[in-house]
Amino acid sequence: MRNSLMMGAGAVIGVNALPQNMVCGYEFVAENVQEQDDTSPEKDKDRMAVMSAGFTEAEADCWKQTAKAAAAFFALPELHPMDDHEVASAIHVIQNKLLGRPTYRKYLKEAKRLYGDKLPPKPAEKGPSKKA
Repeated sequence: MRNSLMMGAGAVIGVNALPQNMVCGYEFVAENVQEQDDTSPEKDKDRMAVMSAGFTEAEADCWKQTAKAAAAFFALPELHPMDDHEVASAIHVIQNKLLGRPTYRKYLKEAKRLYGDKLPPKPAEKGPSKKA
């Protein structure tokens, strides 16, 4: 189960080039994950993928640190069978927040173009009619 949780986005898009014990190019083995080389081709590919999706350099760095944190956690001995699932879910929350940032930036830019400094109009209130 631990390996299947770590397939990540690659499994979704059909890319299974990484070994089963890797998260975005970071191995989760007993050795110190934090000392792994950050310049491997797999890590560069993952960085290129998120940058092409609109990430800033800082967001791509955050993405990399999230992968390193996940790999470091999965290198630890398992203490409870639900830990893997819960940590994978937590990592996915961070990844989803990062993946949404480029879209939100585009939305804010377009909203500012359309509305200027004014807020968009509020939708009409729904509820009981106040006609007399």
